[in-house]
Amino acid sequence: MGNVNGISTVLIVGATGYIGKAVVTESVRRGYNVIAVARSRKADCQFDGAELVLADVGDPASMAKVFERKIDVVISCLACRSGLPKDFDYIDYKATLNVLNAAQASGTEKFILLSAICVRKPELPLQLAKLKMEDELMRSGIDYTIVRPTAYFWVFDAQTRMIAKGKPAYVVGTGDQAVHNPISKEDLAEFMVDSIGNPERQNRVFVLGGPEVPGNVITYRESLRMVFEALGREPKIISVPNWALTAVIRLTGFVGLFVRRVAVLSGFLKVVHYYLVNDMRAPGYGSMTFRQHVMDTTRDLQS
Repeated sequence: MGNVNGISTVLIVGATGYIGKAVVTESVRRGYNVIAVARSRKADCQFDGAELVLADVGDPASMAKVFERKIDVVISCLACRSGLPKDFDYIDYKATLNVLNAAQASGTEKFILLSAICVRKPELPLQLAKLKMEDELMRSGIDYTIVRPTAYFWVFDAQTRMIAKGKPAYVVGTGDQAVHNPISKEDLAEFMVDSIGNPERQNRVFVLGGPEVPGNVITYRESLRMVFEALGREPKIISVPNWALTAVIRLTGFVGLFVRRVAVLSGFLKVVHYYLVNDMRAPGYGSMTFRQHVMDTTRDLQS
């Protein structure tokens, strides 16, 4: 591997996550010298063609050591999937800021940040943490690209596995309150890596969805019907009243004041509710549709 568009080395944090792994794969495919940062050496830390570096993104000294060599570009895919408000703040803001500070101190040229579409209507701790990090990056003086993707395909996969086992699917209300054009991890990774040497993406924020075509512009109920259809089964969809989910969120929120595990569940349910009732449609990019993903996933589950 060598020099591409005048850039040699790309460092990826959050490399073991759903999008991070895809970004590592795409960066290697493009011919960059790729460094994947992980906290420990586990089975999910095998990156063909990339160098694995063990470091703690939450420790400024640990990150400073990573940047003792020349790093041209950083791609941050750090994200906290669930937890308490302080957990989101720690990963999506403080740890990511540690990486940015180390990058600036070492003279890194570009920082690409994976954010989320939901920050445009901030109501939850994870959104506030991401917005704080976006602001830090914009004011840092380093060249940046911020990507705010819509929902990923994996958001729908848990119910797909349940349906494959013969269980019913669930929606909140009608299931048609919100429209999505979800994006595949491969298409999102392509866009992020493309941003490395693209002057038109310098110091800009991009809201990004998957292709705006039939089979990918869907409501949650429509996504579940696609799964039943792919499995050749009659749809069995149970509607949970919005008030019932709201009541559970409030109850678990109260119990969570005393039990951390319940507090984490309450926070997770808030995120689920947010995505089910708010539109997540975004400008389209890529070629992979949700219908194609469902066909591939159900075929694997049946094999």
